[in-house]
Amino acid sequence: ALTERELEAMIDTWIKTGNECALGKPCRNAKNLADYKSLRAKCEGPPRRPKEENATLVAKVAAGLQAMNDLFKTLKDALEALDREYGRQFQQVWGEIEKLHATIAYTSLGAGRIQQALYHQSSQGRPIADLIQQLGPTRNAEELLAFAWNSPWPEQQADVYDKVEAVIKSSQDPVLQTVLAIDIINTKNPNLEAKAKQATEQLKQLQTSTMAGDFSTVAALAARFPKHYAYLRQSLFQPAEGSKASAATLWNLSELADRMPTAEERLQTIEAIVQPLLGDNGTVVDDAEYFWPLTKLADELNRLPVSEEQKADLERLKNKFATHVSHKPLDYYQKLFSQIQSLKPGFPETSA
Repeated sequence: ALTERELEAMIDTWIKTGNECALGKPCRNAKNLADYKSLRAKCEGPPRRPKEENATLVAKVAAGLQAMNDLFKTLKDALEALDREYGRQFQQVWGEIEKLHATIAYTSLGAGRIQQALYHQSSQGRPIADLIQQLGPTRNAEELLAFAWNSPWPEQQADVYDKVEAVIKSSQDPVLQTVLAIDIINTKNPNLEAKAKQATEQLKQLQTSTMAGDFSTVAALAARFPKHYAYLRQSLFQPAEGSKASAATLWNLSELADRMPTAEERLQTIEAIVQPLLGDNGTVVDDAEYFWPLTKLADELNRLPVSEEQKADLERLKNKFATHVSHKPLDYYQKLFSQIQSLKPGFPETSA
C-alpha cells in the first residue's frame, strides 16, 4: 500500500506531466500509465476466489466455530466445577467463622465482656437469646443479667429476658431473682410491661418478708449487688399508702443494719428505715409508739464506725432524731438502749 506522501508525489507527477504535454495532442506517459494501472489494481483488491474455494472456506470457518463451541462446553463444565468447589470451601470457611464468633461470644460473656459478646453473637445474624442457653444456672449469673440489661434491640430484649428468667429460676437463688425483677422494672421496655408487673409483685412480697424480720435475701443482695440494693432501699421500708410503720416492724428492721456489709450501707439503711418516721420538719415524729425501736436504732448509729468522708452524713442523720425529749435526743435514746435488754418490751427480736 502507498503511503500518503507517495500518493501525493504520484499525483504531483501526473499534474506536472500533463502541464508539459502539447496542447491538443494526446499526452501519454508510460510511467504515469503504469503507476495508474498499479494504483487501480491495488484499489480493486485481490482477484475473486472461485465459488469452490468460498465453500471450502465456509466449511473451515464452521469447523472452527464448532471446535470453539466444543472447547467452550469443556471450559464451561470446568468453570462450573471450580465454582462448586469454591462454594464448598467458602461455606466451610464461613461455617468456621460462625463457630469462631459463637465461641468468642460465649467466652466474652463468661468473662463479663458484655458488649463484645453482643457484637459477636449478633454479627452473624443469630438471635441474641440463643447464647443464654449455653450457660448453666449457677455460673455467669451476673454476666447473664448484664447481657440482658445491655441488649440494644428492644424487640429482642423480651426474648432475652425469657431465657434469662428460665435460667435464674432454675438456680433457685432468691437474690438473683430479686436482681432480675429490679432490672425488668427499670428497663422501661413496653415489650416487658407484663413482666414488670409480675416483678413489682415479687418485690412487694420481698418487702413483706423483710418487714417481718427475714433479712436473708436483702442482706445478701446488699453484699452481692449493692447497686440493686440501693435501688430497692428507696422503697423497701415505706409502709403501705394510707398507713404508718408499726413499732413491731421498726423493731425488726433495727436488726438489719448489722447485716450490711459496709459502714456506708449500714448508715444508708438506718436512714432509709427512719425516713418514714420523719415529720414535716425533717425530724422523727413525736410518737411514743416508736420510742423503744428508736433507742435501738440510736444505739446502732452510735456504734457505727464511719470514715472522715461519712461523718457529715452521720451528723445529719443524728439530727433527725431531734424531738422534744432532750436537747441531745440521740444520746438520750442511746443511753436508754441498755435498759431494753432487761425490760424486754413487747417487740420480739428476730434473727434473720
